[in-house]
Amino acid sequence: METATLIKVNGREVTPGTELKIQGERGRFRFMKLVRNNGVEWIDVWGGPSGREQTRSFRPERVARVHYKNKTDKNILAERRAA
Repeated sequence: METATLIKVNGREVTPGTELKIQGERGRFRFMKLVRNNGVEWIDVWGGPSGREQTRSFRPERVARVHYKNKTDKNILAERRAA
C-alpha cells in the first residue's frame, strides 16, 4: 500500500487540509491523503455535514470542486494561529 499527501485535481494541487466538494455528498471535506493499493486509488478525507463530521474515503474522480477559501472550523482556526 502506497500513500501520498499531494495530488492534482482539476488543475490544482491539493495538500492535506485543502477543502473539497465531493459529488453526491453534503458538506465540505478536508483532504488527508491519497492511497494506492493493488492498482486501486482512493482519497481519505475528514468532513461532511456540520456537526456530523467523520473520516470517509472516495474515489478521486468524485471530487467536484477544490475550494479556494477554507470554511471549516478547524481550518479557519489553524489559519488564524499561523497569521
